[in-house]
Amino acid sequence: MSDLNYLNRLRVLEMEQLISLLPSGGSVLEFGAGTGQQARILADRGFDVVAVDMASSTYASHRSFPVQDYDGRRIPLNDQSVDVVFSSNVLEHVEDLSATLAEFRRVLRPGGTGIHVMPTTAWRFWTFITAITDAAITAARLPVNVASPPEGLTRTRAFTVNVRRMVRGLTPSGHGTSPEGISELWTFSARAWRRKFEKNGYKVITHKPMGIFYSGNVLLGLRLPFASRSKLSRIFGSSMRIYVVQPI
Repeated sequence: MSDLNYLNRLRVLEMEQLISLLPSGGSVLEFGAGTGQQARILADRGFDVVAVDMASSTYASHRSFPVQDYDGRRIPLNDQSVDVVFSSNVLEHVEDLSATLAEFRRVLRPGGTGIHVMPTTAWRFWTFITAITDAAITAARLPVNVASPPEGLTRTRAFTVNVRRMVRGLTPSGHGTSPEGISELWTFSARAWRRKFEKNGYKVITHKPMGIFYSGNVLLGLRLPFASRSKLSRIFGSSMRIYVVQPI
């Protein structure tokens, strides 16, 4: 749950930056809502919010807002029914992006916008680096972790879990739809995402870094203050980027 608390704090920081991009009192679809935490923040700010996600979502058991199950094909909304489609760290996981963007177009009212937060090339690179660090730390702690396994794990199981963690840290596996992660050094770039939106009939109104540094491995988590993460983003790059798009 500590990892979830850390992720929730990151999502709160996202909302603090993008709330000004939303039309006051407008209707919002959050696509891939996870726990529904961000949808809850929007609802508390006076927005009319519909949140959807897959029933198989990792966060389904931690929902804090009514999240509708989505079948992966058709968004359960009428045509031209929302002012904004919002997603956070979701679109990189979508297999059929063209079909999903077409669905966004269908549910958006004329003049509506999409606001999407995505991981950057910097996030991808530093996730590789910190994964290697995490693997090294796991290897160093392996004897202790096996000799005194966590509650509920046998020594054999603890050994297997730790070895798998070490292997994952040394393997450049993909975060999004790619089976490997090397190509994501390009596909997570701003240029690549602009091309994808434009290819699918969207104009990129603006895009900007969010100014927060973190990786996909929770090495320090909440122990590293977010003020420090903001400063680190100026050196190592922002881990997230906001894209504001509109159907042409």
